[in-house]
Amino acid sequence: MLKVLIIEDEAGIRNSIANAFSWEEMGCELFGAAGSGLQALELCLNTPPDLVISDIVMPGIDGLTFLKYIREKYPFTQFIILTGHRNFDYAKDALNLGAAFFMLKPINFIELENSIRKLIEKIMQERENKKIETQQEHILRSLLNGRIYHNTSLLPQVKNLLNQIAYYRVCVLKFDDEIENDPFRLQNLMVFCENLTARENLLMVKTDNAHLVFILLLSQKDASFEDMKGYLIQLLHRIFEFFHVSVSAGVSEIRHGYDTLHEAYIQGLRALGQKFFTGSGCVHMFHKTGSLPAVTDYNQLLGFCQDILTWLGSGNPDSLSRFTDRLFSELLASFGSDASLLKSSFLILFTLCIQRTIGEDARQMSILLERYSNFQKVIHCENIEILKELMLNLIMDLADYHIVKSGTKQMIVQKITDFIDQNYQENISLNDAARVVYLSPSYLSTLITNETGKNFTEILNEVRVKNAIELLKDPSRKISEIAYAVGFHEPQYFSIIFKKLTDLTPRDYRKMYLN
Repeated sequence: MLKVLIIEDEAGIRNSIANAFSWEEMGCELFGAAGSGLQALELCLNTPPDLVISDIVMPGIDGLTFLKYIREKYPFTQFIILTGHRNFDYAKDALNLGAAFFMLKPINFIELENSIRKLIEKIMQERENKKIETQQEHILRSLLNGRIYHNTSLLPQVKNLLNQIAYYRVCVLKFDDEIENDPFRLQNLMVFCENLTARENLLMVKTDNAHLVFILLLSQKDASFEDMKGYLIQLLHRIFEFFHVSVSAGVSEIRHGYDTLHEAYIQGLRALGQKFFTGSGCVHMFHKTGSLPAVTDYNQLLGFCQDILTWLGSGNPDSLSRFTDRLFSELLASFGSDASLLKSSFLILFTLCIQRTIGEDARQMSILLERYSNFQKVIHCENIEILKELMLNLIMDLADYHIVKSGTKQMIVQKITDFIDQNYQENISLNDAARVVYLSPSYLSTLITNETGKNFTEILNEVRVKNAIELLKDPSRKISEIAYAVGFHEPQYFSIIFKKLTDLTPRDYRKMYLN
C-alpha cells in the first residue's frame, strides 16, 4: 500500500480531502493528516510518505519548505501542491523543487483524483522498473563474477535482456582517486555515469565502490574498437571535467553470449592492470600474450639479489641511481608482463636481500619491515614509478646498514650528525636516530657520548641554536617564529637553551648584532 500524507492548516479542507476518496481501493493508506509543516515533519521522521498533498501557505514551516526538505531526504516522494493564490511564482517554485502537480483552490476533486491516480501509476511503474533493474544488476554481477543462476526465477524482462547479449565487449572502469571514502560524491558520480551512458546498447553494473563495468552490446562481431575507445576517452574526460577524478579503463576482446561474461570481465581487469605501467587516466585494450610463468623464476631472483650484495660491497654509493636503473630494467624485462607478477617478484627479491644482508639480526629486520609497512607499500603500489622508487629506497637502506656495520664508530657518529643537520627542524629523538643506523637507542647514546663528549640532545640543541643565530639576524622575524622554525615547540624553552649555549638571550643577541 502506498502511504499518503495530507498537509493543510484549514481543518475543513483537510478533512474534505481525507474523506473524499476510497484510499484502499486506489491501493493507498492515509497514514497522516497534518495541520502544519512541523507536524508533518514529525510524522515523516521514521516513515517516508509515497505521496504528499500539501498546501503552500501555512504558519511556521510552509509547503515549499517542507517540499524541499522531503525531496532531499526522500527523492522518490511525489507531491501535489495546493494553493489559493493565483501567483505563477508559487507554481514555478513548486515545480522547480520537484512537485508533480500544482492545483488552485477551491479544489476540483475530480481533477485531484485524476492527479492522484496518475502519480500512483507512476510510483508503481518506478517500483517495477527498480525491481527489474535490481535483479538485472544482480544477475549481471553474478555472471561477471562467475556465479551460476537459476533461469526459472528471472523476471521476463531480465530473461529478454540476457537473450539480447550476443556480441559484446566488457569495459572495466577504475576510479584512480579514493572517491569511495566520500559516499555522497561517489553517489553523484554513479548517477552522472548512468546519465552519460543511457544508451540502449550499453549496460552498467557497479561491482564495488572503486569499479564500474560497462557491457557494450555490438551489432556485429567485427565492430571497431576505435569507436568504443573514442567514446570511453570522451567519458573519462567528462568525469574528470566535472568531478576532478581520474578514471582508467580496461576493455575485453569481443565475446559472444552471456555465459562468457566472466571471461570477458577477467580480460577487462587484466587490461586495466596495464595502467600500472602506463599511468592513470587511459583506455587499455586486452591483448593475448604468451602464457605467464606459473611461478616466479627463483634462481633469476637469486642472481638479482647477488648483484645487489656485490654492489653493496663495492663501496661506491655514488653509482646508486645508475645501478638501480639497470637492475630495475632487468627485473622489468624478466617479470614485467603482468603487474601482479612484477610485484610478487619484487617482494621475493626484497625478502632475499634483507635476509642476506641482515641475517639473524631480528631487531634490524623488524625496523626495515616497519619502514616498508610489512610490504603493504609494494602490494598497494599503483604504478611502476612508485615501485622503482621503493626499490631505490630499499637499496639505499641496505647500503646504509652495510656502511654502519662495516664502518668505524666515527662513521656512525658522522651519519647521526648528518641526520640532525637534515632534520633539526622536526621533532626528532634519539629513537629516530637509532633507526637510521640500525642500533639500539641505549647503545647509540653511549657511543655518541664516548666519541663526542656530548649526548644526542646536546648536539641537537647546538645545531638548532646555530641555525637560530642566522635567523635572528633578520629583524623582521619574531623570536617565537624562529623558535618553531628550528625545532623548538616552546619559545620559553628555546630562550633557556639559547642563553645556556651563548650566555645571551635571543633578544639580547639580536640587539648586539644589530648594534
